[in-house]
Amino acid sequence: MEMEYKDTSRRGKVIVVAGVVLALVAGGASFYLLSQAQQNAGAVEVPRVAVVVAAVAIPARTPVQLSQLQLREVALDEITQAGIVTDPNTLVGKVLAIPVTAGQPLYSNMVASAASGSGFSILGPNETVAPDSEAWRAVSITIPDDRAVGGLLQAGQTIDIFMTTTIPVRDDLEPLGRYYSDFATKVTYQDVLILARTGGLYVIRTSLTVAEEINHMLASGQVNFSAALRPDQDVRYVDVRSLGATTSRILEKYGLPFPPVYPDPSASIPPQPAVATPTPPPTPAPTPEASPAS
Repeated sequence: MEMEYKDTSRRGKVIVVAGVVLALVAGGASFYLLSQAQQNAGAVEVPRVAVVVAAVAIPARTPVQLSQLQLREVALDEITQAGIVTDPNTLVGKVLAIPVTAGQPLYSNMVASAASGSGFSILGPNETVAPDSEAWRAVSITIPDDRAVGGLLQAGQTIDIFMTTTIPVRDDLEPLGRYYSDFATKVTYQDVLILARTGGLYVIRTSLTVAEEINHMLASGQVNFSAALRPDQDVRYVDVRSLGATTSRILEKYGLPFPPVYPDPSASIPPQPAVATPTPPPTPAPTPEASPAS
């Protein structure tokens, strides 16, 4: 019996050719899809934002000038936009904690703060440091609530500060029948801004001269401070040269009687009769008991 002969070489060639064609088609499709993805990605525009950049190199720890800043549109995404500055005026007079180079965008966290994260700034929003500007400083004083408008004072308010100090009393005046006030109180600092408050401890803004005076008086331990709240609109300075309170002045002003020294050194106390020493009453006699009935 003869077996049927089949030529398989042609079929193998067809399969090989078909595989090559399919591979080429798959490769071409992958290349086309990748090219389209790249083109679509390039077609998405990154948003451009006008931000403040350094027009020139700005060193650290020096006040920023308006001429050192400029606005420039740069490509920023949602992440890199965090903390950008869009108004140059908000940086004028501020001090940068780090140096920046020309063309570098400025961020709000680059600004140094003398408060070291405590939540307040010594300088106001529109104040700058200049050669002729006031040397502002932050100092702390303690004012009990009963001498600080009931403890209702808050940061951002302005107050007048009274200083009460002790004056040594002359011991040679009392025998002469003279009264001597040993305390004096006066308005010493006006229109003082409260920067922060923690309980009875107040952080206030003062000039360098006033800061020196306050620290000296606090170190002496002979001064107490009180505060009076000012209206927000009142920025006047009162001439206090004629002011100042002592106990003697208050007694004279309102006609209160002065406490005299008794007896007067020039007089003598008349003799007084001796006071009889009281004697206890006699003890009552015991009451006889009644005899029982017979």
